This record gives sequence, C-alpha cells and structure tokens, in this order.
Amino acid sequence: MTFMARAAGARLMAAGTVLAGLTMLVGGCGTGAGSSTASVTAAPASPANSADSSAPAGTGATGPGAQRPTPARTLTAPPAYGVPNPGYACPASSVQVTLGLSQGTKSVTYQVIDFTNRGPKQCSLSGTPGASLAGGTPLAQIGLAAGPPDAGLRPRITLNPGQVANALLQISSASSFATTACDPVHASYLVIAMPNTIGFVKLAYSTTACAKPVQLLSIGRLAHGSGG
Repeated sequence: MTFMARAAGARLMAAGTVLAGLTMLVGGCGTGAGSSTASVTAAPASPANSADSSAPAGTGATGPGAQRPTPARTLTAPPAYGVPNPGYACPASSVQVTLGLSQGTKSVTYQVIDFTNRGPKQCSLSGTPGASLAGGTPLAQIGLAAGPPDAGLRPRITLNPGQVANALLQISSASSFATTACDPVHASYLVIAMPNTIGFVKLAYSTTACAKPVQLLSIGRLAHGSGG
C-alpha cells in the first residue's frame, strides 16, 4: 500500500510539473499575440466623435473651417433730396430736349441734340438716345430709325439742375441714294427718344427723308456739355 501510494504521489507531482510548464508556455504565447493584435487594430479617435474644445458653446462648430452664422445686414435709407445720387435716372418730365449746333456738307449734316436737366435735383442719363424722321398727320415715322453707336461702354452722365448733356446725330442726305432705292419724301420732324426713359419729343426739322429702308441716321453716345 505504501508503495502504491508513493507511486501515485510521484505521478501527481510529475503531472503538476508538466501542467505548470504548459501554463507558462500558453501564458507567454497569449501575451505576445495580444500585443501584436493591439498594435494593428489601435487607431486614433475619429474627429467626428471628438468635439473641438476651442469652438464656442452652442455653435456646433467642429473645426477652424466650420461655417459661422452670417450677421444680419443693416439697410440704409436712400440719399436725401438734393444729395448727389448718380443712380437716380432723370424722369422724362424733367429733361428738356432741344436742337443744338448744326453743321455739315452737301452729303451729311451733323446735328447736336441737347438734353438739359430742368428738374429740381441731380439725376443721370445713361444709354443711347433714339432718333427718327417723321411727318404726316397723324405723325408717323419715315424710314429707319437712327442706328446705334459702335459697341462699347456707354457711360452714365450725371446732371445737376441746369446742366446739359448732348448726343451727335448724323443725317445723311437722301440725294446720296438712287431715287428707286430711297423713295424720297418730305419729313417735318425729328422724333427723339430720351435715354433710360420711355419718353420722347418731336422737334420741328424740315428735310428730305427716304421712305424705303435706307439708313440715313446714326447717333453717338451721350457726352457732357452742349456740344458746341
């Protein structure tokens, strides 16, 4: 009995020694694998999940590029009466249109058209005035209206009360064209359409016009002064 007990004890001690060795081996392997896995899977926290501590509270900003609320604009009142305001278009009722200096040759006449600010405050004219010959009762346009000037900038002309702007109208002689191409008729008026308005005026002007579509008239851009 004693021998068997001793033999059994010896086997238990050997088994315990083997088990301890396996435990140390497994523990060592487990620690190495755990370290390798951590180095591969570890990643910095996502910016979307980390608030920017520098952003003001309540703005919801998450970084320097975040949108900031747009401050409300302050509206200003229009300029008071009498204050320079080049954006105020001259109404037709405040512009006096007259014939200015006229000169030319047998084949062409250069006629200045003056636009005077007769209103009580500063205003502006911009664009190009229109012009056509007319006659008859009721009044009717004869031939083609004036062709526009060459393409380009058309400056705004600002006029104080009493100041004048002008445009140069060129009128070719109807006699420069064949009778069949022109179909000459008498014109009694120049009809001038004011720039940047829907107004127009008729000015007494006697000449020969072409009833057929011949370009007799051309008009230039507005300029400061009376043109002569």
